[in-house]
Amino acid sequence: MRMLPDLVPLILYCVFVYIQSCLPAPFEVPGVSHFDKLLHLGGYGVMAVLFYRTYLAGWPQAMKRTLVWASAISTAIYGLSDEIHQYFVPARSADALDWMADILGGVLGAVIYQQLFDATRNIRRTHPPAR
Repeated sequence: MRMLPDLVPLILYCVFVYIQSCLPAPFEVPGVSHFDKLLHLGGYGVMAVLFYRTYLAGWPQAMKRTLVWASAISTAIYGLSDEIHQYFVPARSADALDWMADILGGVLGAVIYQQLFDATRNIRRTHPPAR
């Protein structure tokens, strides 16, 4: 039950990504090559953060490295399934470079979130809120 508050946003985000993948490819930004890769990087970075928070809630004693790896791998697997799904969607295509951007976004998202989580936890320990 501890995971539920973090699991719901993760599921909703995954559903959002799935629905977006069912639609025709979004517009191209003129003059910006590979802009879609940046979108994949950011979007899957957010997904990795949501996986990290969910895993941390359900497995609070886990090592940081384990949470980062679990989040990054989960994000990569979802990205692969999304690319396979897009292969079967008219007006969409599967792209290995998109999946690589998904993986990189997942790793960066999990690592950056873990670093920020530690930094804010240290601040909270050294500067408790005034009562």
